[in-house]
Amino acid sequence: MTNQAKVGIFTAITIAIFVLGFYFLKGINLFQRKNKYYAIYERVDGLYKSNLVEINGFPIGRVGPMERNPENGKIVVELDLDKNVNVPKSDSTVALLVSTDFLGSKKVRLVFGKSTEFMQDGDTISTYFKKDLTEQLGSQIDPIMIMVKDMLPAIDSTIAGIRILFDVNNPKSIFTTIAKANDAITKVDTILGQNQQTLQLTIKNLESITANIEKNNGEITVLVKNASSVSDSLQQANIKQTIENLNGTITQLKTILNSVNEGKGTLGKLVKSDDLYSKVDSTIGNMNSLLKDVKARPYRYVSINVLGSKKAEQRRVQRDNEMSK
Repeated sequence: MTNQAKVGIFTAITIAIFVLGFYFLKGINLFQRKNKYYAIYERVDGLYKSNLVEINGFPIGRVGPMERNPENGKIVVELDLDKNVNVPKSDSTVALLVSTDFLGSKKVRLVFGKSTEFMQDGDTISTYFKKDLTEQLGSQIDPIMIMVKDMLPAIDSTIAGIRILFDVNNPKSIFTTIAKANDAITKVDTILGQNQQTLQLTIKNLESITANIEKNNGEITVLVKNASSVSDSLQQANIKQTIENLNGTITQLKTILNSVNEGKGTLGKLVKSDDLYSKVDSTIGNMNSLLKDVKARPYRYVSINVLGSKKAEQRRVQRDNEMSK
């Protein structure tokens, strides 16, 4: 055997080993028999030949050649499954086209139905295309953009308020507020420093008051007990009966006043009757006239017999008669 033949054989063996190792690393057994099934998709974004076919996360085959049907534009995908995999012949058996990562790579995930009959080599499996995360976000981007657009004015106002808040030259900024607070604290500290002795004396007085209260705690307790005793005594007193008696007295007084206002009884007649008042007034007037007459001419009412006074009495009577004429 020539050297050229040896080199050719060695090269062929090396290439064969390389190919077998390559497919072995990809999980493809070239010597294992396969069953061919077909799946038809509207689109196959990210799906390539030799991509994984799995069920419940377990690899059972690879994606084979893909062709486009010129009549309807759909993609016919060949699925090369292991010979020992039986695909149930059921409407619930589907070949899902799902994403494997955020870059959009796809794989075929088989979901088996519960039928006891199985598909034959070359049958077509129902399909379903599951959108990846990017496509799902893309379908939601328009509402999100509308919400963001509505929020922009509020965000702009908030940012403007934050700028005003942190503007050094603004009298309402946080820095101005902190500066004023520092000034106030400085003034308070100065006042405390100037009145330290007064504050100490006040604290001592408070301590003295507290000490006095503590010393006289017993007496305070007695005062509280006495106050409690007085309260109990007042509570036990028959205040209700006293109030009822007072109400009865007030009722009687109200009845008497009503009788007086209505002119009943002596007091009512005296208050309400004008005739009685006129008679009393006339009587008082007559009594005044009588008293004046008695004072002016007492001899009319008092008889004094004195010796030798008879003639004088006759002259007084004569004079009175003349005056009366």
